[in-house]
Amino acid sequence: MTGVSGLRFGPRWPLPNGVRLVGGESTGSFVARLAHGNGLGLAEFLGRVGQGQASADPERVERYPQFTEMYVNEAGLRHLEVLSGLSAGMLRRVLPSLAERYVLPGGGEALWQWPWEAENGFLVRRCTLCGYARRVCEPVWLMSEDNWQVCLRHLRWTDDSRSQEPSFVGLKVLPECVRAHRGRLRMVRRFGVAGGRVFADASRIVRCWWTGMPDEPLWAERAWRAGLGARTARAVPLVIYPEAVALAWSMLRFEQGGRFGSADRTRWLADTECLMAGAGLDCTVGRDELLRWLEGCGRDVPGRLRGR
Repeated sequence: MTGVSGLRFGPRWPLPNGVRLVGGESTGSFVARLAHGNGLGLAEFLGRVGQGQASADPERVERYPQFTEMYVNEAGLRHLEVLSGLSAGMLRRVLPSLAERYVLPGGGEALWQWPWEAENGFLVRRCTLCGYARRVCEPVWLMSEDNWQVCLRHLRWTDDSRSQEPSFVGLKVLPECVRAHRGRLRMVRRFGVAGGRVFADASRIVRCWWTGMPDEPLWAERAWRAGLGARTARAVPLVIYPEAVALAWSMLRFEQGGRFGSADRTRWLADTECLMAGAGLDCTVGRDELLRWLEGCGRDVPGRLRGR
């Protein structure tokens, strides 16, 4: 799918029907809502933005614009500014993929790209109830660092799955995952980037454990309550969430302690295995992953963890 602007110098007036900005929304999602709100097909709208090449399979982009992302150069951003009736500065503050580091090269002519895979994160569906509360009825897709999101207001979990069913998981049936999410938020507030890094390490380790024992009763039962298949990749981040957060806190406490001798490592490993065993997990399966993390622990730790 290509688009060639019929306006040599770009659009001069905003479209009659604007759409509400949603923080963190993908540019593709925003553009699709703006086009639909004005009775335009996606290809017709893109022709007003500038010139570009969508993907190797343009029919998929037309049918599933919510699964792809759009990038523009500076001239293309100016065209979006006019069409939306919103300032370029505001668009950049709200839509992550319009940040300067993602702007396409090339001056003069307005250009856009619409690759099938986003370059700067995952496209995760926003909680629809949050949308309705702001009178946004069309599905909104967020650009997220994780391939899932939790809405604590409506207790919903959404992800980047290309499958439409279920579009969300209600977390009332998984209170332990709600508690884990609140614990993770406290971790990130207190430790900032360091908290996010340790949680990523913990998630990777527990995910490896899940790979070794996907039928573990604890995780299989959570997947069943969530309405997801126990062995599906889609279920993994949700069903392992409580154990990943618990492990991350254990790792943070160890790093904060600043004692990395052999006896300290042995003690932490034993305590962590007890923690996991208390959740019903077979700790022997995950021991190697914990040992690998310990091997790198203690290097350049000072300064990485600064509690707020």
